[in-house]
Amino acid sequence: MPKYHRSNKGVSAEEMARIDQRAQEEYGIPQGVLMANAGRFASDVIIADLGELSDHKIAVFCGKGNNGGDGFVIAKHLADRSPAELRVYAPQEEKIRRGAAYDNFVTARDMGIRIRPLDEFLSGEDPAAEYTVAVDSIFGTGFKGELPEQFAALGRILNSSGMKVFAVDVPTGLDATTGTASKDCIKAYKTISFGLPKKGFYLNDGPGVSGKVVVGNIGFPEALLESYASQ
Repeated sequence: MPKYHRSNKGVSAEEMARIDQRAQEEYGIPQGVLMANAGRFASDVIIADLGELSDHKIAVFCGKGNNGGDGFVIAKHLADRSPAELRVYAPQEEKIRRGAAYDNFVTARDMGIRIRPLDEFLSGEDPAAEYTVAVDSIFGTGFKGELPEQFAALGRILNSSGMKVFAVDVPTGLDATTGTASKDCIKAYKTISFGLPKKGFYLNDGPGVSGKVVVGNIGFPEALLESYASQ
């Protein structure tokens, strides 16, 4: 199991991107391995929090990039614990980034996990009433600016639903560097982040939307993390 990284030093989105790139290029750690570890770590945190999943109906919201890929991995692990309901809402197959994210989409689909377009959720009469838990795996550390209306609409639904929302790496709509939150940023009950905490969790709007922050090392070399944590 990946280890919790105990540093409280926040890094910017750009610094975290360099850590990810260096882990792959200098240490030879494949993106697929980091994604598999991230999904496993996040699902372990979710399961430890919720306990018996048979009492829960879970919606996993995935984006088209690597953050969405983490979500597909999470869905696979949650499915193994037999929740009362599990459904993934994701972009159309052709929009999902080729590589590790797409590979995990295919695996989740081939496992029989129900994957539906986000519009289907948004068009429901009372979509949040169907679920008790949401996993926000849409945008990662690269997000800046304002949310597209589709995701802002999702934020409005989730933020008023009373559901437990677990954010994967960064709440959707939060700038991981500045802590500035887009209007209708998805508010997390718990943010499950990777490598090192992000500066935005502790600045400006960050504390109000991040909830409790849990950070795990998903296979990054400790020396690499420490070189940024100590800056």
